[in-house]
Amino acid sequence: MNRLKEPSTWAGIAGILGAFAPLSGPAAPWLAAAAAAAGSVAVALREQAPKGQAKK
Repeated sequence: MNRLKEPSTWAGIAGILGAFAPLSGPAAPWLAAAAAAAGSVAVALREQAPKGQAKK
């Protein structure tokens, strides 16, 4: 579950949804909106330094 706190996870989800949106027909607007929401989560989250490494 810690993976859900990483921005790269949400960016990946946004990319996948965005790639499938044009191919999905009537679900395209919903997938595009979900991709935008996932991208917003990715921007809002901070990258976490691995445990044991100090932030610079």
